[in-house]
Order: sequence, then structure tokens, then C-alpha cells
Amino acid sequence: METFFPKEIYLLIGILIFALLIFLLFFTDNSNRSERNQKKLKKIPNELGKENSINLNLAITYSEMNQIDKAKELLEKIKLDQLKDEEKNIYQTMSQKLK
Repeated sequence: METFFPKEIYLLIGILIFALLIFLLFFTDNSNRSERNQKKLKKIPNELGKENSINLNLAITYSEMNQIDKAKELLEKIKLDQLKDEEKNIYQTMSQKLK
């Protein structure tokens, strides 16, 4: 009977360790998700400023494909005050080409 009792203790300890690991994995995953969600929310305002850059790149692409009307529409959507200096130069060059 002495050998039977330690086996039960080892079984209980193993089950407790397994339950603890599952518990820890569940809660660390949730904390990582909340951190990831917060990082995504911080990135959203940065993405909004890129809309002008995207429209500028699309306007360049459309002008290269000889679709001048679409390129002009995209240039009209661009807000000059949100562009960088290099992008402003590109915008001015594009608007002069498309006139």
C-alpha cells in the first residue's frame, strides 16, 4: 500500500501543474490581445495621412497608363497641406503634366 499512495500524489500534482499551465496560457493570451488591440488603435491615425500619398501614387500610375481623367480626379482629392515636401513637388509636376 505504500507504493499506491505516492502514485496518487504524483497524479494530483501533475493534474494541478497542467491546470496551472492552461490557466496561465489562457490569461497571457488575453493580455497580449488587449495590447495588440491598443497598438492597432494607435496606428489608425497614422494610416489616415497616407491617403494623400496613395492617391498621388495612383494618379502617377493612371497618367502612365494614359488614363488622364482618373489621374485628374485623384489629384483633386489630395490635400496639399498634408503632403511632405517631396510629395508636393511630385504633385506640382503631375498637375502641370495633366493640364
